[in-house]
Amino acid sequence: MFKKVLLSALFAVSTLATAQVQLDLDLTIISQDIERHATGTIIIDENKTTSVVFDNLDTLIISFSAQIDGQIVKLQTQFFKAIENSDDVVVITEPLPVEVSYNESATITVNEADNNGSLILVVTPSIVE
Repeated sequence: MFKKVLLSALFAVSTLATAQVQLDLDLTIISQDIERHATGTIIIDENKTTSVVFDNLDTLIISFSAQIDGQIVKLQTQFFKAIENSDDVVVITEPLPVEVSYNESATITVNEADNNGSLILVVTPSIVE
């Protein structure tokens, strides 16, 4: 009986100990003569995918997942476009891996195939206390 209670307690503690990362996001979209800018902060759980949609950019979906290795955050970032008046999404990029230290910035740039625009995302991870 004691073993069963001990195992249950250990399982409960291990599920609560999921690491989290705060991501400060700074997004710039440049398309021909127009430049749009958005910022935000999210907290994501390690090894879980989290998607983000910025206000006024509701067709752009950014998906994040993170693994923590000491002071290094290994991010996988993927961009999608939501189809208006539909539940469908189109993949813009494959997952883009980047490794960055806490409180340092990583820049992810996606250029349109015809060079008519760019998407620049600066991600700065920090420890959640």
